Amino acid sequence: MVSLVSAKALELPTVSAPSLEGISVVVPTPPDLTEEDLLRAFHEKHRAISPSRERQAGESLALGDEVKLNIVGYCDGRLIPFSSRFGLTTELAPIEMLPGLSESLAEGGIVGETLQIALELPDTYPVESLRGKPARFLVDVLGAHEVTPLPDSDPEFLAKLGMGATLNEVMNTLREELEDQGAAELWVQARDMVLDELIQRAPVELPRALVDEELRRRWVQAEGQGLVDHQFDVDEQREALDGWLTDDTTRADVERRLHIGVVLKAITEEHKLQLTPEKLEQLVALQMEPFGLTAADAHAALRESPETTKRLAEMGWYLLAVEYVMNRAKVTFEGADQAG
Repeated sequence: MVSLVSAKALELPTVSAPSLEGISVVVPTPPDLTEEDLLRAFHEKHRAISPSRERQAGESLALGDEVKLNIVGYCDGRLIPFSSRFGLTTELAPIEMLPGLSESLAEGGIVGETLQIALELPDTYPVESLRGKPARFLVDVLGAHEVTPLPDSDPEFLAKLGMGATLNEVMNTLREELEDQGAAELWVQARDMVLDELIQRAPVELPRALVDEELRRRWVQAEGQGLVDHQFDVDEQREALDGWLTDDTTRADVERRLHIGVVLKAITEEHKLQLTPEKLEQLVALQMEPFGLTAADAHAALRESPETTKRLAEMGWYLLAVEYVMNRAKVTFEGADQAG
């Protein structure tokens, strides 16, 4: 759906840069790793290296398959907001938010065919107004692979996994990985707490049209383009978009992110921050590192196309401002002596 909002209405408001003095946050102690956390991570790694066989058109699905699906949900005769997924690849396993969906697919799903599944949305469903209501989901089964897990103690499995010579060694290595991930997530939480403190110091009124346009942009990326590509009519597209526009949680998240962007821009200008080409490459490389990409990859990405360069430069300015703020904030981790 084409936006008809004027460029003037989409201009970011201005705000005075807040003081960076005395910003201090205490990050609460995270819950301990559980056996369930370890087993879930082990299961994912196990599946990733297990042999698989592509199922042919007309072949039935089974729980444990790796499936590729299009999914669209309806409730009260309307598209369920946030429910549309196109080309989704996932393990066919029970889903807490959609009880019975995977089980029904395993019972009646066939590669290359479409299945209609009726179920009741649980009391924990993310869209509060739909909890406990009957819904139906249309599922296109685009493809599937039958996965055959290797025995846990199989030397071939342990060698392919490369995390230890015994299952105990593998689980200990996995625990260390998860603890490292948890530490990284704590720093993300610390950053978010500092940014929340910043926007409290610099209130700003965001135009409704600006928030609506950002919600529309997110909707297009997440499901709107898929609805267009699969020839859903304009009324159904409007229903789906309205669900995003009227969801309080999603709107609050967009408002927060826009607010942070406005405040960081003011800080960049107030403190005369400079984003050199070298600094941009460094910041982009740090963002790409968790995905196994190198500084050379970052260098290449920055020269891929003018559009990509512009997008990465915008990200670079954001990261530069966040780095500047975090270097001036005091971060304490509850239960530890570490601070920054």
